[in-house]
Amino acid sequence: MVVKYLGFYLQKIKDQGSSVALWDAWNKTKFEKKVEKGQLTSEEVAKYNHEHLLGYEFCVLQSKQSLYPDCFVTIVPRNQYIGVHFIDNEGRTYLKYHFGEVKEDRTLFLEEVWFTQYIVGNSSEDQEYRIHFVFDQDGTYAARKYIDSKRKYEDYEGNQTLDFSGLYEKYPEFGQYQGIIQLERPVLIDIISGHKQR
Repeated sequence: MVVKYLGFYLQKIKDQGSSVALWDAWNKTKFEKKVEKGQLTSEEVAKYNHEHLLGYEFCVLQSKQSLYPDCFVTIVPRNQYIGVHFIDNEGRTYLKYHFGEVKEDRTLFLEEVWFTQYIVGNSSEDQEYRIHFVFDQDGTYAARKYIDSKRKYEDYEGNQTLDFSGLYEKYPEFGQYQGIIQLERPVLIDIISGHKQR
């Protein structure tokens, strides 16, 4: 696993300068010029931002040569939000996790999940459908399936209370992201699989 403190946009991993320029815009900081002059790295800026509760991004790759990340993460402390975008072999986001801080100790809860099914055999962004799941800490959930080609949607509500203990995560230390980037969460697999078959 390789972590690069860089943004990911339009199916491309951004360079250090443009990544830090975006973080500067979010945080009202001025690190971009120092990064462009080689006085700072994007990793050093990300560490500063993490320690000072400022926003930053990073990509997790299989290797330094990977064309696309396995996932791309946005950390926005002022919104008490962490977004994890899982990327497919075409560079598209097929699954998004939205974590929110839910306790004073900054414990995270996976509040929303977006699953996107792209048209099979097509490498474009054309979607067959999307499903948006919203989870409550009390063990209930709701979902909406969007079928854009037909301009319609379908709503679902879970008919039983589930064990969502696996949807909590500790707020990560800098560089220690294994918890939030964990793809497989048993309760989610069951829920998403059930809706994919409909």
